[in-house]
This record gives sequence, structure tokens and C-alpha cells, in this order.
Amino acid sequence: MNSPANKRKVKIVCTLGPASNTREHLIALIEEGLDVARLNFSHGTHDYHRGLIQSVREASLFTKKPIMLMQDLQGPKIRAGVLPKEGVHLKEGDVVLLYPEGATPKTSATGKILIPISAEIAQAIAVSVQKGARILFDDGKIATRATAVNPPEIVVEVEVGGKLTSNKGMNLPGTPLSIPCLTDKDLEDLHFGLSQGVDAVALSFVRNAHDIDILRNQIRKVSNEMPMIIPKIEREEAVECQNSIIEVSDGLLIARGDMAVEVGAERVPIIQKRLIYGCNQLGVPVITATQMLESMISCPTPTRAEASDVANAVFDGTDAVMLSGETASGQYPKVAVQTMARIVVEAERMKASYSRHQEALSMPGSVVDAIESSAAQIAEKVGAAAIACITHSGTAARTLAKFRPEVPIVAIVDQESALRKLALVWGVHGEVIQEIVGTDDLFAMVENVLKTQNWARSEDLVVVTAGVPTLKRGTTNMVKVHRIARG
Repeated sequence: MNSPANKRKVKIVCTLGPASNTREHLIALIEEGLDVARLNFSHGTHDYHRGLIQSVREASLFTKKPIMLMQDLQGPKIRAGVLPKEGVHLKEGDVVLLYPEGATPKTSATGKILIPISAEIAQAIAVSVQKGARILFDDGKIATRATAVNPPEIVVEVEVGGKLTSNKGMNLPGTPLSIPCLTDKDLEDLHFGLSQGVDAVALSFVRNAHDIDILRNQIRKVSNEMPMIIPKIEREEAVECQNSIIEVSDGLLIARGDMAVEVGAERVPIIQKRLIYGCNQLGVPVITATQMLESMISCPTPTRAEASDVANAVFDGTDAVMLSGETASGQYPKVAVQTMARIVVEAERMKASYSRHQEALSMPGSVVDAIESSAAQIAEKVGAAAIACITHSGTAARTLAKFRPEVPIVAIVDQESALRKLALVWGVHGEVIQEIVGTDDLFAMVENVLKTQNWARSEDLVVVTAGVPTLKRGTTNMVKVHRIARG
């Protein structure tokens, strides 16, 4: 039978980088539990990412495990410009002039420390910032407050000092920004990703549901295939309108790093729980990310706090947990994935013993919701070994996952692209067959898949959902309890 690790329901997203950029590296990570490969377009050339994509596909073919490719767009990252090699030392009370990199300051520099900021966003920031607004640098380590605004320049006073070096990030908590959600670089990267057939696109620094519409329209201009759109929740504006964002998204990524700087670290755990709860209710896959096993970048074992963080995300109901530097540039990428998988499996085992999933919202009038909800309940009552979900697009399997059945969900699809997108969805495993067969052969086909892949044995009960007699897209209308034949 499948091992407990292979029956893991919460999926693992791994960020790729120098520590995981070869076919051999990726085979090792896949064998330990990688389900989704994250390509971080804040770093690397298109040629570099082309090589990564090829390596992922070769490793996926070798391991016979479909791997989702998730392109993570950089977004309008607000950064300081190039500073002296030794950096600039700022102390409390210093007055700093922020001006567009490459330009000559218009504001008097007398008594001020000059700090260039990214020229492409300087004007938009200065227009949005009000006197008294907080401006943070380097993940909030350095804090300043605006004392004068003269677009595209801002004068700030340092409240918490430190050493500032080139290209460190900036955050403006409490300041709504008018910057477009897609930069010119993002559009170039998006076109490249679509040409390479990525399965999902993650959008950084989302503010509202309109940003998702903008990305979706840009994709439609250049591609007939629509990847999953996964907004990253890291700005306060997004937190405030989370429900409308979830409703128009195919997935969600809780980016806790920038979020902590924007809203305060003390609010992140509660926001995480609310986001996961909202996604669970609507059946939208959700990824919990940032510093989950951060110490394993340089240490082969996690801290107890990190292990608890991963387990608590599982208890909250997350669909996936994400590794960043641990697998991109860390010293122990394989061990980090192995550790993550072990923590998830143990947390799932304990969760089943004392916790029941919060009731998901059924869509009124939806046949597929009614069928899949019933399938989950029936499987529990009859002690089924698995639920086989015959689906063309994957919608039925995603709907079934919303109801969090205790038994494995085995999606049977006729396109590998559909199965790759299901790699992010809680509890879903799958098999690609050449053709969805007619009704007469349907259950023989299901039996063959489940027995061949060790999801069920002879005489086990399984639950099957499908659309009969047509077996066409969007026709799920049947649930049946089926006993696997002897032999």
C-alpha cells in the first residue's frame, strides 16, 4: 500500500534556486515530498528559469509524479537604490532625503542624508505618501517617518536606525499605493512563463480583487490556456478585502514576511487563521508561507517553534506549506523537505483524532457540490478506502477536497495539465488515463487505477463520483459505493 508519507494530504511547495536547480536535486526533493515547484522571478534570467522548468519536467517524468509549476511574479517591489558598498549608517534623529535613483535632488540636501530609491516607483510613492506616514526599510529593521513631501521626493526622519545597504526593500504600512499591480518586468516575465506553460501565476502585493482581474485580462491577451491565479496576501489593503479577493482567485498565498512588516507581527497569526478559514469555506486552495523552517537554511534540524508553526498551519486547515530559502539556497534542501513532510504527516494524524474540519459552504443549486459533499459523508460512514473522482478539468476533485474527507481523493483525469493543477489541492492524488471510458467500462477502469496505484485492495469499498452517461465536462451527477472485485 502507499506509505503514510504518500498519503499526506497537505501539499509541499518548494522554491527553486541554486540548491535545487538540477534534475538530480529535483528528483531527490520530489521523492521526499515536493508537490509544487515555485519559480521566483525576483531573481534569475529567463534562460535560467527555462533551465529550471526543463529540469522540473525531466524530474517529474523520472519520478512519474506530476509537479505543478508556479511562477511567482516580482510585482512592484519598492526598494532603496544603489548605496556605497559599506552601506549607510542611519541613527535616530537623522534627516534623510529620498529621491529617484539617477536623478539630481531638487530639495535642498543641506543637513540631510541622501538615499536614492527605485526611480520607476518614486513618483507614485511620493504622490501617495502623506506627511507623518511611516516608511520602513529592510523588513522593518529601519523605521522612518515622512516630514515633508515634494513629489517625487520625500524627506523623512529616522526613528529606528541601522545600517542600510543597496536594494533593501521598503514598506509603507497604512499608505494605500497607486502603483500598478503589474510592472513592465512582470509583463515580460508573464509572457515568458505562459510560453513555457506554467500551471499557476502568483501575483505579488495584491491590493484588491481588481488586481486579479487585471492579471487575468493580461493572460487572455496572449494565451488560450488559463493558469491558476494565486494572489499573495501581504498588504493591509488586501487583508481588509480578503473575501472579495478569495472569491475571484484560484488559490491564495499567505506571504507572512511582508505582511508582518505591513500590519505588525502580532497580527499575523490571527490573519493567517482568518484567511485559511475563508479559503476553506469556498474551496480555494491556500498556501502558508515564509520562514516555516528558516533555521534549516544552515542547520539540519528545525527549531521547536518552527515545527509548531508548520503543525499549526495544518491544524488551521491550510492546503499547502511552503519552503523558500530552505530549498532555494539552503545547505540542507532535501532534509528540509523530508522534515516538513514528517511534521505534516504527524500533525494530520493528530488532527484526525481530535478535530473535525469546519463546515464548508455549499453552493446553492450546485449539483457538483451536492454530489461531492455526499461522497465525503458516504465514504466516512461506509469506511471506504478511497474516493475516486472522475473529472476532466479537475473541478469536481477540488470541490470534493473542500469537504475534507478523511480518505484519499484519487482524481482520474485525461489531461496531465489538469492533474498538475491539482498538485496544490489538499488531499488530492491522481492518475492520468488516455481516455475517460464509457459507462459500461467505468468501474472496471476505476478498479484498475485504484489497485494498480495501491489505493485499494480486493473487496475494499470505494466511493466513485462521475458524470453519467455522458462523461463530459461539467456533468458530475453520480455517486456510487463500489466494492473492488476479488482477485
